[in-house]
Amino acid sequence: MMRRILLAPALAGVIICAMATAADAHVSIDPSSAPQGSTAKLSFLVPNEEDRATVTKVQIAFPTPPDAPIAGVSVGQKAGWKATVRMTHLAKPITTDDGSITDIVGEIDWVATTPAAAVKPGEFGEFTIDADGLPDEKQVVFKAVQTYSNGAVVRWIDPVPPGGPEPEHPTPILELTAPASGGTTPTTSSVSTGDSATILAPSTKDNSARALGVIGIALGAVALVSATGALLRRRRS
Repeated sequence: MMRRILLAPALAGVIICAMATAADAHVSIDPSSAPQGSTAKLSFLVPNEEDRATVTKVQIAFPTPPDAPIAGVSVGQKAGWKATVRMTHLAKPITTDDGSITDIVGEIDWVATTPAAAVKPGEFGEFTIDADGLPDEKQVVFKAVQTYSNGAVVRWIDPVPPGGPEPEHPTPILELTAPASGGTTPTTSSVSTGDSATILAPSTKDNSARALGVIGIALGAVALVSATGALLRRRRS
């Protein structure tokens, strides 16, 4: 009897951990939040929850009016995958600083072009976009559908109630924060790395190195003049 009492909590802990792992394995967005009105690089993280199948197709549906639409979207390159962008025509154009926009991205479909590129069991795929002009809302709600090589389809389209329990297949949600006030956002540059773009923050290392180099040259010149003067004085004496 004593053994059963001791083993029961351990078994319960294993079950709870397994349930937590399964609950956490859903399509999510990285980063999970971004400022309103900003331009953000977003990655949809799609896990493979099958044991003997690969993820061969990922579809992301974007919000359209009256929900919170995104004014501009560009697709990141992903080796071994083909992306198809489906546009949505707006009955009422969106007004931006660059003018009126009548067509927005409604859906992006990624399809693996080779079996080797598909998302394997125990792994997750990263599907990246640049979102320009995030709306002045509290959040942006997407919908995701993933297709496996064995024909299984998982639809991440269940609404997430505020403060309520998370559904089995929750929608990916990007939380939006208040825009930064005061000052300007540092300019970033994009450097191509073949299959993706790496965002590099501004750096002052180059300027510092140049300044140190100039100082070093100046000190070297002063030392050379001093040595030459001492040599001439010796010769005269």
